Amino acid sequence: MDDNGKLFIDVEDIDTMNLRTLHLLTTNDYETIQFLQHLKLLPTKPVKRCSNNCNNWYLAYLHTKGKEGYTFRCRKCKGTSTIRKGTFFSDSKLKFIQIFELMYYWAREMDNLDDLSHELSILSKTTLIDWKNFCRDICAIHFINNPQKVGGPDHIVEIDESAFGKRKYNRGRLVKTQWVFDGIDINTKKCFLVEVKKRDAATLLPIIQNYVLPGTTIHSDKWKAYNDLQNDPNYYHLTVNHSLNFVDPDTGFARTLLTSYLEEFMWRQEFGDEPLKNLILQISSHYPVE
Repeated sequence: MDDNGKLFIDVEDIDTMNLRTLHLLTTNDYETIQFLQHLKLLPTKPVKRCSNNCNNWYLAYLHTKGKEGYTFRCRKCKGTSTIRKGTFFSDSKLKFIQIFELMYYWAREMDNLDDLSHELSILSKTTLIDWKNFCRDICAIHFINNPQKVGGPDHIVEIDESAFGKRKYNRGRLVKTQWVFDGIDINTKKCFLVEVKKRDAATLLPIIQNYVLPGTTIHSDKWKAYNDLQNDPNYYHLTVNHSLNFVDPDTGFARTLLTSYLEEFMWRQEFGDEPLKNLILQISSHYPVE
């Protein structure tokens, strides 16, 4: 508890929290906002000054503003600024507590769609899938920002490119398509993810040479950009044609991971002991607030 007797929990201890404690921390919309501010998921003041440059903000309740009705308001000029702007919660019609509880369930792998729909009172399965993908975005961003060299003699590295659908990037902005090139070391479970604008050999081969160590056995599909790997003495290249086979009939090679879940799988390998803590810390790092 704080000096005023109010119950709170720090992000370092957040994985000890159960749903009963969460509900005690978030009994109403105002307490939910305070809780998320304490976790640095929501700002305590707007990033920009008001139009008259007063910057004398307070958190006001205006029933016409936002899902919860709370917004930043200037005491002098009465200007307003949304509390969601530029945060992980931006551009959503869900309440703060619905999104945070979804984060809680996702972190604990309690994210069956039917159960989430019932527990969170969210009828749209599309909305639930979108928010599960937004959590996976955080996984991907971690590995994009922290790529690792993989492979080496007697190591197998699987490579692939992925087109993701509606995703959250750039301080909450939604984008329709984002290509990511990834590689995972099957032996060590280390990986790299690199955002790419093109999927041609001129783009992908230098990435392979930069992140995949010599002596590696590389597994890929039969995308034409990988053809020159057959001539590279640093690698042994095996392929599978996804459009025809799950297993290559000549080499017996089959990809072991679905690429759309690679980021989440790798993220849980690294952060599975404290998933909610690390999800919160990485969200607050990518969507910094004051």
